[in-house]
Amino acid sequence: MNKTIVLIFTILTLAAATFAANLANPAAQVGDARLAFGASYYLGGADITDYKIPMMMNRIGGRVSFSPVRYANIGVDFGSAQVSVDRYVYTIGPPDTIPLFDGNFGWFAGGHLKLSSPYIAGYVSAMVLGSVTYFRSANDHEAHYAGLDITAAGGPQIRIQNIGLFISLGPQLYLIDGKNKGDDKVTNNYSNVNNMRAWIALDYFPKEVPLTWNYKPYVSVEFTASPKIGGSKRTPIREFSLSFSMGATSQRLYGQDSGDDFE
Repeated sequence: MNKTIVLIFTILTLAAATFAANLANPAAQVGDARLAFGASYYLGGADITDYKIPMMMNRIGGRVSFSPVRYANIGVDFGSAQVSVDRYVYTIGPPDTIPLFDGNFGWFAGGHLKLSSPYIAGYVSAMVLGSVTYFRSANDHEAHYAGLDITAAGGPQIRIQNIGLFISLGPQLYLIDGKNKGDDKVTNNYSNVNNMRAWIALDYFPKEVPLTWNYKPYVSVEFTASPKIGGSKRTPIREFSLSFSMGATSQRLYGQDSGDDFE
């Protein structure tokens, strides 16, 4: 079997069995004329509607991207998404422990764009990155939550030389705009309440990894939180997200490989 297919299949299998990411996959520059592919698990929570109802989302996905030049990267995202939405309680008393909506794993698809500047003295660059995806999660009664999930972040990226570690941080814009259909077949619009978050991502490119056939593997961890971050036994993930990604970048498809892009 082709070595590239084996490597992609291994990464997707391992990542789907662990945890994984949203914007950072990876956030670091991958060099010009390279392909990057990875898999991720994302777990996040956001309050939706004027009633600030907690919604939680699980996403297991893949990503393929290409850098035609060193400072620009574009690609596609795809995978499976699952949504749970809490019940809004109208009466005084202990809340119902049954969620209003608990969807099955559905799907999501979209794309992403990353732009960055050269590193100043080899250590710090400025970057912006964003993604737009459409998701849908339905339950056994054909009730569903679906919509656009839009994220964008920007800020400095710090490169720790000779280690292969990149730290990116800054503000994040997070928008959800969608429609839901309940078990009663009534359709409503919804969106998230808090659109601004703090964002930090860590990318690590290990120097020596066996069985990668000259591809450069990476691991990315990402965390976001709004000022309303919280959680409880009933809704443990509220107004924050955590994700983990793993993948690899190819050798240059054309031109001369410098060999020091990730160190």
